Amino acid sequence: MIFYYLSNFYKKTGAHKVHAMSCPEMPDMNELSYLGPYNNSGEAVRNASKKYENVETCEHCCGNKVKSIVEKLRD
Repeated sequence: MIFYYLSNFYKKTGAHKVHAMSCPEMPDMNELSYLGPYNNSGEAVRNASKKYENVETCEHCCGNKVKSIVEKLRD
């Protein structure tokens, strides 16, 4: 399992970003909320989406596939 975190602040896109623990682009820990351990970033995004409307994955550690899957589920 991998530990995932969510950025507390919006980025330019207006979205909170999900980061894996070892992400080189992860903000400082005081700018993050702990999401928990998950098998993959898709599970982490689903959980974060329950609390925040606009959530996306970090392209450096999670890739972009998950964002498109979650958007399809919302439609």
